[in-house]
Formats: sequence, structure tokens, C-alpha cells
Amino acid sequence: MKRAICLLFSIVFLLSFCACHRDGKGNLDNKGGSEVSSKPINIPYSREEGLNPFTCRSLINYCIMPLLYDSLYKIDKSYYPTPSIAVSYEQVNLTFNVKIDTSRKFSNGQFITPEDVVYSFRAAKQSRYYGSMLRNVSTCVTLSEDEVQFVTTSPNTYAAADLIFPIIPDGSDDIPASSGPYIYKTTTDGGTLTRNKYYPGSDYATTTINLINTTDTSSLNMGLVIGTIDAWYDEMPTGESKRIASGAAQVDLNNLVYLAFNQANYFGNEKLRQAIAIALDKQQLLESGYEGYGQATNVPFNPQWYAADGVAWEAPMSVDEAKEYITSTLDKYTVTILITSGNGFRLKCAQRIGDQLAELGINSKVDVADRELFDEALENGRYDMYIGEYKMSNDMNFAPLLWIDEYVQARAFNMLAGAATPSEFMVDFTATQPFVPICIRYGVVSYAKSLQGGVEPLPNIPFANLPQWYK
Repeated sequence: MKRAICLLFSIVFLLSFCACHRDGKGNLDNKGGSEVSSKPINIPYSREEGLNPFTCRSLINYCIMPLLYDSLYKIDKSYYPTPSIAVSYEQVNLTFNVKIDTSRKFSNGQFITPEDVVYSFRAAKQSRYYGSMLRNVSTCVTLSEDEVQFVTTSPNTYAAADLIFPIIPDGSDDIPASSGPYIYKTTTDGGTLTRNKYYPGSDYATTTINLINTTDTSSLNMGLVIGTIDAWYDEMPTGESKRIASGAAQVDLNNLVYLAFNQANYFGNEKLRQAIAIALDKQQLLESGYEGYGQATNVPFNPQWYAADGVAWEAPMSVDEAKEYITSTLDKYTVTILITSGNGFRLKCAQRIGDQLAELGINSKVDVADRELFDEALENGRYDMYIGEYKMSNDMNFAPLLWIDEYVQARAFNMLAGAATPSEFMVDFTATQPFVPICIRYGVVSYAKSLQGGVEPLPNIPFANLPQWYK
């Protein structure tokens, strides 16, 4: 009898081990695709702001949207788009025809239709958060029972990466039916997310997520320490980071930080602009100015972009030649670096640029102005350089930043249209150096040390692999 019991125990143990084990790197390998933890994951949200992706205004709620609502395409870390609700697309000039998977259903059992896609697009265009991501897509109409047509503002071979807006039912209310992996239910203390039975795929480590109603985001770090929440996201829009007493993972925002010039004075000299681009230590500006939250870059698009793989910045002169040219050209001149007030990262970055210029014997001053005075200074030319930040769409359209150089701007549009490679564009960009890329800025996900499964954000999606977390 004892022998039989031991044999039964061994079989149960082996079966459970085969169903779920870790790969040695802390990542969950859930072969069976079933729930392996009965402990819910706790994340913050604002019940007052609601969970309609196009009307809410809370950043902590935007983190939840990809868990509730699927999109036509999804992007990976290299911004490469893969179909989700979409099946395929055909592009001709400005038109982008997308077939959708009409077998897909919302959480209420209704099939997803082209009319739902059109409704969602129009709502997304009007929303503050998703509207900027769709700035390069003008319209969307129904073509057939399984196809919609998008029209882009210019020919764009990378437009599929922009079609990541949430898909909700036509005529949705405050909390639309879900098209994503989870559905929402209100509770006394906040809400819960539970598995959407109509969503394809079964890779869930835990099927229940508790949404903790949060009115004061300043206490979220303490929530990690005392165990009331397991993860939260900070985009650090004011340039202020919080000390993280837990795990942390950076999140690519696709925000380009750059140094622009007043070309009506010394900096109308393209060789001087080139020299500045070469002489500045971008890595130091990132690490000291932006506390390492980002990736230093010499190119005006995200260096993680799949289309930019292998692109190299070929400097037209050596670092020593650049420094010597700056010193000889700006001798006895005081450079004014203009920034907007209220951003600690930007201020520290400007100060570090001043320090690097001082090493070359060049005087500088940092002029901090509120938004109104900043715009006035730009208009009246009361600056030599300014630090800007631009949120690029997923197709890497940074052409609006090139308004001062029409030729290079046209070349950027050619690149987006597929008529020129990123490497070919960089030759034109470097020749005139209309601005100096500094870094791509990142946000950060802070998470409890007890959280397992590996926190792996995707660009602008902090909780991308949350279904695989467990504790």
C-alpha cells in the first residue's frame, strides 16, 4: 500500500513538473497554458477615469488598455508590425487596404466587423493619447464585409505599425466589450480583470488581475514596498525620477530628444552644426542628464527600428577636428541654450551640454523659460540652441522636425515611402545636420521583487507580457 502511494505521488509530481517549469532565467515556461498561480496580480488604476480607451485621461489606465483591447497590428521591440485582428494588407500609393479576421469576437460574443474598426479609428483620431500615433493616417472607410481602407497623409511603407489603436464595438459605452485577453468587472475596492474566453491563445500564468483604485499616484512606490501593488509605470514627464526600491524595467517611449539651432546666426554654418553633433558626448548627456533612462543615438529615428538595422552614422570629420573647429569658430562667444521650465531632465541635459562646451573653452548660459516665453524666444531668435522632445509615431515619421530644411524633409518622406533606405537618408541628414539627435527617452516599470515570470515591456506598452507574470 505504501509503495502504491509513493508511486502515485511521483506520477503527480512529474506531471506537474512537465506542465510548468522555469527556464533558469526566471522566465515562466508554461507548456500547458493553464493557470499556475492562485495569487492575483495587483496593479493600480483610476476607476473615476474609466476604461474607455478613447475618453480616459489617466496614464495608469492607459497601461491597462492593451490587456482589454486588441488592435489590428502589434509591434515588437524593433517596431516590426505583426497582424493580430488584421490578416493582411495591400498598399498602393496613399491607400492601405487591410483585411480583418472576421472570426474574432468581442467578449460579449459579437463578431468584430469592419464597422467596428472604422468606429474605433475615428474615436482614436479624436483622442488625446492615440491621436498623435495616427497623425500620419487621415481616414478609414469600410470596403467590404472583411476589409477596411486607410488613407495616409503621404506614401508610407511602414504604416501598419501605426495601426495599433484599440478595437472596440461600434457605439460603445463607458466600458466597451473587450477584444483583448482580459475582461473587466467592477468590485467594491476597484475592479478585476479575468480571462476573455473569446480571445485566441492560452498562455496565462495567472488568470486574475486585481485593479486597485488609486487617487494618489505619489504613493505607488510605497505600495510596492508594503505589497499592496505588484507593478506600476512612470513616464517621468516632468523629468523627475523616483527612487526605486524594487525591480525595474525600462519602457521605450519612442520620444526623440534633440538639440536644435538658431540658423540665423553662427549656427547657420552647417559645418559648425556637424562639429557640434560629433563633439557632444551623447552617452554622457543620457546618463547624467536623463539618468540613463533611454538610449543615446546619432540618428533621428529610433535605433531599435527594424528598418534601421545596420545603419551607421558616418561623421564627416574626426572628434578632434570637430572640437578644434568649434573652439575657433565660437571663440569669445557665449552660447545661449534655451529650455522650457518644469523639466528636471532637460535642465540637467542643458547644463551638461554647457559643461562639454566649457571643456572646449566656449562660454554658455542656460535660459529657462515657461512655455509662452519659450515660444516667444524661438519666434524672435533669442537663443542659439534649444532642447526639444518629439514623440514619433511607430512608422518613425520625424519629418515635421525638418521644417527648416525642405530638401532633407523631402528625403525623409522618400525614406518613409520606401524610395530611399535609412542609410541613404542619413547621408543627406549628416550633410547639413539640421538638428542633433541626443537620445530616445524611456519610461520605467517598477515591480515587486516577489513578481516572477519576467517583466518585458514593449514600446509604449509597459505591461506587455503581464499574462505571463505570477507570484
